[in-house]
Amino acid sequence: MKHKSTVILFALVTLILLSVAATGLADEPELVEVEGGEAEVTLVEGKAELFRKKEALRQTLSEGDLLRHGDCVTTGDRTRIELAMPDGSFLRFDEKTTFELISAGYDQEAKQRDIEVRLALGKTWAKVAELVGGRGRFQVSAKNAIAGVRGTTYRMDVNPDSSVVVKVYWGQIHVSPPPKSIKQSARVSKPKKVEGPYPVEGPHPVTRQEWTYIIRAMHQIVIRPDGTALKPFRFDPKVDADDWVRWNQMRDRMR
Repeated sequence: MKHKSTVILFALVTLILLSVAATGLADEPELVEVEGGEAEVTLVEGKAELFRKKEALRQTLSEGDLLRHGDCVTTGDRTRIELAMPDGSFLRFDEKTTFELISAGYDQEAKQRDIEVRLALGKTWAKVAELVGGRGRFQVSAKNAIAGVRGTTYRMDVNPDSSVVVKVYWGQIHVSPPPKSIKQSARVSKPKKVEGPYPVEGPHPVTRQEWTYIIRAMHQIVIRPDGTALKPFRFDPKVDADDWVRWNQMRDRMR
């Protein structure tokens, strides 16, 4: 009888531990394959060039074109373009900007996405669709920073010296340095567990190895050319409202 009670108790403890583990895992995105995917060019103001690596093909970018994994785009002077992502998000790029579409995977039924754009130079504005119960990643990466989000509106500027400025207008984003070796993959990766958000103490340099932040609405972060970061600080929306910002906000209202 005593042996039977011990077995029952062990079984109950095992079930409880499995339930706790399952609950913890449910809060984290799973590693899932999201294959394929295309981004549609919904607006071209000015002139932009598309380079397809696989086909070694250069052509003028036009509205209605579909961008796939590995496609690179460079915008000319006084040029702005807009991309519609398969998950309902929109990305816009200012003049003199160069970027590569790393992935545009989206599974509508499972609400899983694997979307990444690498910004080499210039400015981008992201209006990211919020997927209720969705998993996966949506990130814009640069040489010295990666901005990963779920549903928010933000911008990233990459300057010629490789310094980066990220500003959040709605929601919040996770910004961290890129890994030492960026490996291209179509998999949805698990985000690292981070502490935050950190209290805002004004600009303050932090070494490349230790900084990882959650940036809230109406705050920005500056990453220096050497990869070190200033702590996030609030920006003045009135001072910030230049032509690029006003144009994007107008486009956002249309969506």
